[in-house]
Amino acid sequence: MHRCHRRLLALSFAAMTVAATASSNAWADPSLSDRETARSLMDDGDAKRDKGDFRAALKSYEAADAIMHVPTTGLEVARAQAQLGLLLEARETLGRVGRLPPKPSEPAAFTAARRTAEGLMAELGARIPSVTVLATNGEPNQPVVIVFDNEVVPPAAAQAPRKVNPGRHTVVARSGSLEKKQDVDVAERESKTVTLDLKPTAAARLDSNETDPSSRSSGSSSLPKILVYGGFGLGAVGLGVGVVTGLLSFSKVSDVKKDCPNDVCPASRQGDLDSAKSLGTISTIAFIAGGVGVGAGIVGLVLQSKQSNSEPSPGPSAKLTISPDVGPTWMGLHGSF
Repeated sequence: MHRCHRRLLALSFAAMTVAATASSNAWADPSLSDRETARSLMDDGDAKRDKGDFRAALKSYEAADAIMHVPTTGLEVARAQAQLGLLLEARETLGRVGRLPPKPSEPAAFTAARRTAEGLMAELGARIPSVTVLATNGEPNQPVVIVFDNEVVPPAAAQAPRKVNPGRHTVVARSGSLEKKQDVDVAERESKTVTLDLKPTAAARLDSNETDPSSRSSGSSSLPKILVYGGFGLGAVGLGVGVVTGLLSFSKVSDVKKDCPNDVCPASRQGDLDSAKSLGTISTIAFIAGGVGVGAGIVGLVLQSKQSNSEPSPGPSAKLTISPDVGPTWMGLHGSF
């Protein structure tokens, strides 16, 4: 069939050549070089199509059609597009072929190409698949926007079956801050419905809470509690250890001094003296740690007081004000109600 079509096409090129020289009402006036180039491109497209390389064949046919703009070249472009699954593009090309007005003394091959294009249009129409997108659980009072293969679908046609080429497509539904994306595969003649539930999943809600300012503020409100309990706990342990080790150190020093007249100790008591010094060092470190803990606890109390005073209360209530009171030899708090 394609060989017969090739012969008809060759005759149409020859007829165009004769008509162009015989009448001013000819179909068109491409030059002899144009026609010969187009004929060569069509032959090249046929050879590539016969080898199954429809993509390369399409390029050759499109180049020939760009020169001639006739029904026969347009028909071959549409056939190659259909072979590649570009059904929408093929229908568009066939529609253009059908809209080419007949010219006086045009070759019979052009008339035959128009009839063939009309039949192929109907065939492709039945092969083109469709996808219907349904979006649920959007944000209240927010429109749902459907994006199909990076193209925004007009709102009036958002729920209508969308004609697409066979293959994989990407559908996105948006409503306010909500968004759901899904890939869909569709075959020829298939009608598929895709439902996109915009309701956030548990994982999405968790992520949202992590970035929510209110959740961050609740996290920051726990800091004063950590400082209070952790600080005063450390302070109690540190002060307790400091007192115990300090007493032990003092006791050992007093015991050693009995055998150290004029602060000169015999070698037999050197170990006890070193032990007393070590206990003294531990006592000092423990007291420092305890002081730091108490300080942290005081800071936590102050922060708690500030937070409680800054939060709105449902009714009148007494306010507690606490502030640190630190002196040369003490550390404490004073407050008012």
